[in-house]
Amino acid sequence: MSYPANHKERTERAYDISAEMYDKTVGKSMAARTNMLLRDVQLPEAPTVLDVGCGTGISTFELMKRVQGKGRFYGIDLSQRMIDLARIRATDLGYGNVDFRKGDAERLEFPESNFDLIISNLALHWVQNKEKSLKEMFRVLRTGGELALVFNGELHYKEALEIYDAVRKRHPKYGIPASIKGLSLEETHELFEKAGFRKPRIFAIHEINYVDPSMFLLARDATTSWWQVGLQPEVVDKLKTEMLEDATKNKTDKGWKVTSYNIIAYAQKT
Repeated sequence: MSYPANHKERTERAYDISAEMYDKTVGKSMAARTNMLLRDVQLPEAPTVLDVGCGTGISTFELMKRVQGKGRFYGIDLSQRMIDLARIRATDLGYGNVDFRKGDAERLEFPESNFDLIISNLALHWVQNKEKSLKEMFRVLRTGGELALVFNGELHYKEALEIYDAVRKRHPKYGIPASIKGLSLEETHELFEKAGFRKPRIFAIHEINYVDPSMFLLARDATTSWWQVGLQPEVVDKLKTEMLEDATKNKTDKGWKVTSYNIIAYAQKT
């Protein structure tokens, strides 16, 4: 059985797998989160913007609406399939001033002091070397330029991850990867300061919901595709069944408890 060589390859393949259904499954929530993020951003009339982890371009296009399409826009993503779909959408929308390309958040292939604004919607938690990525964003921002990020923090989906790790440990022979550890608010502050940003504004939105565990655990999106990469279908089905059984045991009359914890971070290059 072949496995991805590293975390980046696994993430890339997970998003390639989920690309076709991405807009249908998370498009509305991603757009809403983008607009929430942009409320506290001072946008120039015709900015030069980079969207890190742009996916199918949802956040990029929402930002473009806010400035009536004026400016120059770039989006990078590890997944080539996501980039392909973003380019198709840009053509369909008639945008000729947006450049989507395959790229790595830890190595931004842009010159120094190039952007007025960098945004990132639910991407930083996938990045292994977050300090390196933030230093790269600092480098390519112009003096006075802003950074606006939202990403999953340490408590996000903690109930699901506890079940995932328990099932993973029961089956070491499958080589299932450990869950991704999210950042705390304190760790986020430290990373931003190490990257060169001064006085960042960082806070979290913490929610608790009760859901049907079968709907939550068995969905086919990038989050679930990530751990399934490299596994045979029968193994995936077996592990999903075990996860569902464990979640059902914890279900109450209100449903299965799910914690949502998103960190929002703003910073300026001074």
